[in-house]
Amino acid sequence: MNNRLHAKLMTLIKEKGWDELTPVQKQTLAPILEGYNTLVIAPTGYGKTEAALLPVFNLMLHENVKPVSVLYITPLKALINDLTLRIEWWANKLGFIVSRKHGEVPQKEKSSRLKKAPHILVTTPEGLEIDLDWATRFREYYKNLRWVIIDEVHELVNSKRGAQLSILLERLKDFINYDFQRIGLSATINNEELVAKLIFGSSQRKFQIIRINSSRSIDVKISKISSDKDLWESAAKSILSKIEKPTLLFTNSRFTTERLYEELEKMKAKDIYVHHSSISKEEKIKVETSLREGKANLVICTRTLELGIHVGDIKKVILYRPPPSVASFLQRLGRSGHAINAISRGEILCLYDFDILEGLTLYKLAKDGRIEEPFVFPYLDVASREIIGLALQYDEISLDKIYEIISSSYYYRNLSRTEFDRLINYLRKKEVIKVENNKVKLGKSFFKIWRFEKDNKISWAKEFSEFFSFINTDDTFTIRYENTPVGEIDAIYVYRHLRNNDTIRISGKIWKIINIDFNKHLINVVPANNGEGEIPIWKGENISKSSLLVSELGNIIADFDKYKEIIDNEAYESLLSFIKYYTIHNLPLPSEKIMYVEKTSDEIVYSTIIPEKIANTISHMLLYLATKKYNLNVSSRASIYGFSIKGVKEDLFKEILSLKDKEIKQLIIRSIYRSPLFLATAKEIQYSFGKLGKLNIKEDYVILKEALRQTVSKYFSIKRTFEYIKKIKEGKIKIIEIEGLTPLGKAVLSHTPIRPWISDLQLKIYQALKGGAYTIEELSEFIGISKKTLELKLKKMRKPCSKYRTVSFIDIDNGENRWCLMEDLKEIVESGDYYNSFNPINLDETYIAVLRPIQSEGSTEIVFRVKDLVENPNYFIKKVPYNEIMELRLKDPNDALVYSISPKYYYVNKSSIGFLVLNAVSYIQSKKFG
Repeated sequence: MNNRLHAKLMTLIKEKGWDELTPVQKQTLAPILEGYNTLVIAPTGYGKTEAALLPVFNLMLHENVKPVSVLYITPLKALINDLTLRIEWWANKLGFIVSRKHGEVPQKEKSSRLKKAPHILVTTPEGLEIDLDWATRFREYYKNLRWVIIDEVHELVNSKRGAQLSILLERLKDFINYDFQRIGLSATINNEELVAKLIFGSSQRKFQIIRINSSRSIDVKISKISSDKDLWESAAKSILSKIEKPTLLFTNSRFTTERLYEELEKMKAKDIYVHHSSISKEEKIKVETSLREGKANLVICTRTLELGIHVGDIKKVILYRPPPSVASFLQRLGRSGHAINAISRGEILCLYDFDILEGLTLYKLAKDGRIEEPFVFPYLDVASREIIGLALQYDEISLDKIYEIISSSYYYRNLSRTEFDRLINYLRKKEVIKVENNKVKLGKSFFKIWRFEKDNKISWAKEFSEFFSFINTDDTFTIRYENTPVGEIDAIYVYRHLRNNDTIRISGKIWKIINIDFNKHLINVVPANNGEGEIPIWKGENISKSSLLVSELGNIIADFDKYKEIIDNEAYESLLSFIKYYTIHNLPLPSEKIMYVEKTSDEIVYSTIIPEKIANTISHMLLYLATKKYNLNVSSRASIYGFSIKGVKEDLFKEILSLKDKEIKQLIIRSIYRSPLFLATAKEIQYSFGKLGKLNIKEDYVILKEALRQTVSKYFSIKRTFEYIKKIKEGKIKIIEIEGLTPLGKAVLSHTPIRPWISDLQLKIYQALKGGAYTIEELSEFIGISKKTLELKLKKMRKPCSKYRTVSFIDIDNGENRWCLMEDLKEIVESGDYYNSFNPINLDETYIAVLRPIQSEGSTEIVFRVKDLVENPNYFIKKVPYNEIMELRLKDPNDALVYSISPKYYYVNKSSIGFLVLNAVSYIQSKKFG
């Protein structure tokens, strides 16, 4: 077998019944035994866990190891339970103690770990964070640490949790003052050199990458669900006919998972379960056990079963619609044939012709060995929390030491000292940290945000445990009717699409949205008596598609006949019909070099094959222009098949193409700032910086800049959009205007529309008006809202119930109406900027002020001399019998014509009436004498 392994290990290998080690287990022995940091890449089922553990156990048997000597980190709590059992089989027989650490571990087990520390601890990045920040007693055991094994590396490196873990490993290395050996395990990775740098960080050990190229065959079928009847019913029937016990059915959302289960239940399907992040711990264990014991026919799941949880021999994997990436496709498919040289069997169920195209593209990319590149981003909110974490750990730590630790992480290797100091200054201002004599301590505001006992009355209060985690708990909104939850909706779907008074269909019922509470992530609804009701996250399912799909889609469209053997008749006929449209109309087939402009009755569609981030950026630019030119009753869409704009009369994309380079960049930035995605990101990260309440442009620049960086990196692309528009201008992408909708145009329309998001228009208007007086045109340009929408809002803001009351007056010099805040009117009048508007020409005239009150019928008339009003305005105001006036206008006792030319002022407060009467007199006299 291998003469380098300890006799005890050899005995256990024989007890397992293994004739020999797997290829990956053989190849990892030498580098790990020789102390190399090692990255191991091999398909699921190749025994990567043992490939890491066997040489580590070997070293442990030859050394006098103390608890905790091995830290095994995995991204999922569900994986911990599975791995602990797997590791214990070896460890217990070798005399080593294994413990697990995650939020759902029973108290008895937690106490046991503290009394008798384990040699091997299995946990998540969050578990390590808690130990370093908070577990004063237990973290001392980490000083015995010699090995860190990181499982499912691909799942971590692309996320905030990967950046968090990277810093935590640097903190651990500094704390124990020992360069421990790091071992990474993964099934699907591209650019392994970069991934190695991410997990090995500042370690000075030599490293080696072990990659086992898969010889595993992929047996994939692609079929289309008949859509003659109800789609859910058709989908359920199709699924029932394809089950081979046991089968895993992967969906792209929790909503779809539950909805399919509901439909299968109606059909009396037996031994069918669901598995996703929202079900209880007990239910998850029940489902996993049913799979292992061969009792389950079908488990409908999301990404929770995508990773390496051991659930027995899966006969078949069904993918309900294509997953968003090649990596996800391979992970899901790899759950079947979970052994060396076994065949991974799967089927992709498609609803639309573009689903079929995506399925074929994923298959081709997987066959060619093309997987997405890792995405590395230096998240400042993660750095911010790690700074606070270090203050928690040490009580007092120098700024230089913090900077040294954070910049040792490969994610933060380019973080300059200037950027770091700016971040420290912001955290200090927010009082989550204190800085004295170049030393950092915890600030008084920390426990104001992160509370041991969460107060639900305080919308910003966070549970203390949330501080340690970057798993986004705000990814859904709860739908509630009379304090009873009726369902959940994806948060981004809410931000992009749902508004008050919309109707939605949940749990087979139609509900009307009464209000959306964005702080509590809550949607209050009442039953709707009629209407269709939007089914949340159904067609587009709100998932971003891999840019690799775009690179290959055009080739698949042009040559799909090559894959005839893996698609069923219905799918094949669907693609033939797709192609036929273009050939009949003598049009070039869709590609990245062709853009069709297609007009429906109320929507303009631009169909092409385009990276999703570019489509998203352009659709937001169109949305920005539409809200500015028309009203808020517009929407746009974005996908890898193009983009669209609804509710406009003209081709706004032509307007974008006519802009200069500088104007295009400005429009992109403004559009992103307006996006609900930016607002959601800013809200998500602000607590990490110690910020409570609304964000302020001047005070919170650090957060707003970081929110912009993160939003752009995740959803948009400024540089590539600019280059894309340039290609169109240069004629490298041809635009063809046609009548009717192409199949690709229909694909665009199947995606969820994005609606304008003005989180608080009143507040935006208040901020824009503060200290000045502006015309509707000036405000419209400044805020980016159509003049019609803006005028309606300004008029509403005059009313007594408004939080930020407005008034308008006539600018005598140019005859335009100007709007200002009621609280600023006195200052504006006294500034002299509008001298002629509040200074009558003839002081000897007499007028009558006609006041119509809000509460009662009829009107009151006040006779006054202009001179008296100018010299003693308080005398006039004392004559006014109401605090609030519905309408104010003037008449002249000697000239009936004056009443007809007098301006009207609505919803006037008593405090403003004197200034507005002066404005009316000045206007009338300018007409009479001007």
